[in-house]
This record gives sequence, C-alpha cells and structure tokens, in this order.
Amino acid sequence: MKIKSLLSVALLLAVISLAFPMRALASEEHGCTHEPTVQALRGCVVHAANAGHIDSLNLTKSLLAQLDAAQTALDRGQTDVAVKNLLVFVQTVEAQAGKHIVAEHAAHLVGHAQEVVTALSQ
Repeated sequence: MKIKSLLSVALLLAVISLAFPMRALASEEHGCTHEPTVQALRGCVVHAANAGHIDSLNLTKSLLAQLDAAQTALDRGQTDVAVKNLLVFVQTVEAQAGKHIVAEHAAHLVGHAQEVVTALSQ
C-alpha cells in the first residue's frame, strides 16, 4: 500500500509540474543532493523528470517504483534485495539513455546509483 501511495504522490507531482512549468524550472536550481542514499537518488529522478530530462511519465513511474522497492527492502533489512533493485534501475536507465532520458542525465543517474550500491555494500 505504501508504494501505491508514493506512486500516487509522484504522479501528482509530475502532473503539477506539467501544469505549472515555472515551478519545474525553479526546481532545476536545486538539483540533486548527490548523497549516496536511495532517497537522494529518488530526488534526482524527480528532478530530472521535472526538468524534462526524462520525457516519459511511464518511465519515470517505473524508475520511482524500482527505487521505492529498493527503499522498502532496506527498511526491512534486506540490503541484498535493495542492491538487486538498484542494479535493475541502472539497467533500465542505461537502456533508455539517449532515448527517453537525456544521455548526460542518464550517466548521472547511473553514477549516483552506483554510489548508493557502493555505500550499501560496505
């Protein structure tokens, strides 16, 4: 149920950013925090979508669902499951680089995800 709620919030944020483009442009000033956490990576995905660097709402929802699954696994103490979810996230981003995700931003998301995996593996 928690994942459905988070997806609903993400969808609402995406709709709002499309309805109010000035807000989406303003969020670009804040960018990504670059912390090696799933939540910070999630913020980068939301930022990239709001800034138009990810042009597919379905892809954005899928990426957020993968990250939410990773966070849920972490919350349950299942680090190995979280890492597997992050690796699926990386594969998805790499597959969409230059297609539905601007290549430069895809590289950033992959690098950020790899930093999270490294932090979780220590």
